[in-house]
Formats: sequence, structure tokens, C-alpha cells
Amino acid sequence: MFRVAVGLVMGGLVCVGTARGQGFEAVGIRALGMGGAFVAVADDASATYWNPAGLVTGDLVSVVMETGVAQADALPAPSRLGGTLVALGTWPVGATFYRLSSTAARHVPARDPAARSTASLGRLTTTHVGVNVLQTLAPGLHVGTTLKYVHGSAGADVVSPSPGDLLDAAGRVGRAGSQRFDMDAGAIADIKRVKLGLTVRNLFEPSFRTERAGESLELTRQVRAGVAVRATDSLLLSMDADVTRTPDLAGDTRVLAVGAEQRFWQQRAAVRGGFRLNTVGDTCAVATLGASIAVRNGLFADGYVALGLDDTARDAFGIGLRVAF
Repeated sequence: MFRVAVGLVMGGLVCVGTARGQGFEAVGIRALGMGGAFVAVADDASATYWNPAGLVTGDLVSVVMETGVAQADALPAPSRLGGTLVALGTWPVGATFYRLSSTAARHVPARDPAARSTASLGRLTTTHVGVNVLQTLAPGLHVGTTLKYVHGSAGADVVSPSPGDLLDAAGRVGRAGSQRFDMDAGAIADIKRVKLGLTVRNLFEPSFRTERAGESLELTRQVRAGVAVRATDSLLLSMDADVTRTPDLAGDTRVLAVGAEQRFWQQRAAVRGGFRLNTVGDTCAVATLGASIAVRNGLFADGYVALGLDDTARDAFGIGLRVAF
């Protein structure tokens, strides 16, 4: 079902909803294994997506490659989110390529029993190519930015489909392409056993036109804060909270997430878990469990499973490889 380069991740675990933009939890297998509480952790190459400042606190060289998709078919609002990430993390620069593809529909019953129901469809694929620039402002205080070229392919429509084909209909919506420049930014304060993180994605809120005159889909600015605590040399605890409310293809979200990672066997293996919920609209409660093991020095096999705890969330899983030096 999926082609795997170095990793495979079934990402997202987002709620279903109307089309508007794209969500945060799309890529990052360790991040998703920790429930999405990763802004202050961000110590591998996926930091180029989650918080570019984290590259300063991670390994000297880290490489992540992953791809996957998550889907919910439940009415009235089926949705699909796919993500592919290829990232290189070094200091003082990094590089990232990622593609996010979101498809969503919302079934709207007719008020008049004699009239046909309608569905609002949305489809957005964005390709981001970026360079990460890092700077240490003071001992333990780091900032990073990701300067990005973004190509967007967006489509939207209102149709009257049969109830069973909403997501397929959304996938067939015609799209128009356009290009934008955007930037992400992040900061991390590393204070002994505590790390504080802040990240801002889609700083310029790029919008992409659709084939419908006067209509576009926008990548809304997203602000998330986090804290990570090294409880012991091998146990890491983390918590993230969205500062902003984000309208996206899966409905309005403001996420609260907690996670943990326990390493053992001389740092060659780890288990992790997390919990995430949406504090606006549908709860979308999700529990996650993940693990890593060193295949050889510097090469890790990662995996996670996730269980939606209510009808507004969905299950997922992921496997992958991570290289770190």
C-alpha cells in the first residue's frame, strides 16, 4: 500500500471536518509516537518541521525520510491527510523537503426534505523546500528559521454526491497551482534538565487559488509552545499546547498533547507514549505508543501505533528508519 524509502509513517490522527487548510500533525514519527508533544524535544532532523531551533540541541548529523497517509471515512465529514518528509539536520544549517496532501469533505443535509443534500469539498497539496538557519543567542538560548519555497495545488467545490462517495469526490476536484514564499521560526531555551520551546509555522499565511473564481485555500499561521523535562538520564517527559486556533481541512483545532520517552539498553532502545486532544470542537482524543531500536550504530528502527479514543479520531500506525551521528 505504501512505498517506503527509509521510513513509513501513518501520520496525522486529525479530526474530520470541512476544507480550509492543513494541520500540524502530518510527519515526524517520533513526534507522533509521543502524541505530538515535540516542540521542546525536536532533537532529530524532523525538527526542521517541528521546531528548527531544536537542531542545535540534537545530534551533529541527523537524517529522516518518511512517507504515509491517514484516513477517516466516517460521515458527515470524511478526510485524508498524507505527508512525506526528507530532512537533513546539522549545525548551523539544515535542509528540508516535505509534501502535505489534505482532502476533506463535509456532507450538509438539506433543510427541505424535497431538496438534495450538498457537500463542501476541499483538496490541497503543498510542497515545501526549505533551508534552516540556526543561531545561538546566549548559552542555552537558540533560535532557528526555515526559509521556504512553497508550491500549492488547491481545489474546492460544492456538489450533490451520493452519501458514500464524498471522499472520492473530493479527490477528483480540479486544482490550480501557484507558488509562494513562506517562513517558519522557532526558539528553544535549554536550562539544565528543562527545555522550553516555541514554534511558529506558516508565518506569512500563504494562500493558494482554486479553479473557483475568488476562492483560495490558506495555510493559517500556527503557534505552538512546549516544555520537555529530562526527569532522569533516560526518561524524557513533554507537553505541547497550541497558542492559536487553526482552521484546516480537518476542522478547527487547538491541540493539547503530552508525551514520554524512556530509553534503555545504553540508549540503543526506547519506548514512548502520548496522548492528544483537541480543545475546540470535536475532542479527537488519541493515545499513542511507540518504540525504537538500534539496528546498528547510528541507525534506528522506529515505530508507533495510535488509537482514537472517540468517534471523532482515528487509529494509525507507523514504521521507519532514522539515522543519527
